[in-house]
Amino acid sequence: MGNRISVKEVEKGEKVILHVSERPRFGTIESKILKLNKVPIVRNLRVVKKILCKIYGIPLSSHFSNEFSLLRPILRVGENTGLNDTLITGCGLIRIGANCSFSHRNMIVSSVHNIDDFDKITLKPVTIGNNVWVTSNITILGGVTIGDNTIIGAGSVVTKDIPSGVFAAGNPCKVIREIDFVK
Repeated sequence: MGNRISVKEVEKGEKVILHVSERPRFGTIESKILKLNKVPIVRNLRVVKKILCKIYGIPLSSHFSNEFSLLRPILRVGENTGLNDTLITGCGLIRIGANCSFSHRNMIVSSVHNIDDFDKITLKPVTIGNNVWVTSNITILGGVTIGDNTIIGAGSVVTKDIPSGVFAAGNPCKVIREIDFVK
């Protein structure tokens, strides 16, 4: 078993391999607050959102629904980002830019078990640029970068980098066409 990994090492955005016992822990406080987020009366008080935002460094200008879920992420989120009912899982760094929109039932996975040694986990950072629309039922896997001003079509599985200013879709996700945003 190697040394415990620090958040600063993961924040560098490099591919990291660690032993299962070294992965960052998800505390009981965080899991209880996520459960409170599902209770409409409590959620309407906005106290739960403020606490979750503070714990995970999510700006208060961002939005997430009662189905939003986090499992051990190291998360960096930009202003005015709507995460809705996205599941964010894995121990790797996940960066999401400003003004992004996640529709329904999306998943971001930033770590995988090694198939030769299940006790080892490979952390692969995920970077999502600014002004990205992730539509519905999308899975974004570790090691992926999605460029600015991009739309990911429904049902896609993003396994490789997607450039800026495109519409991409499919399984595996690939560029369908360029988008010219008129401002």
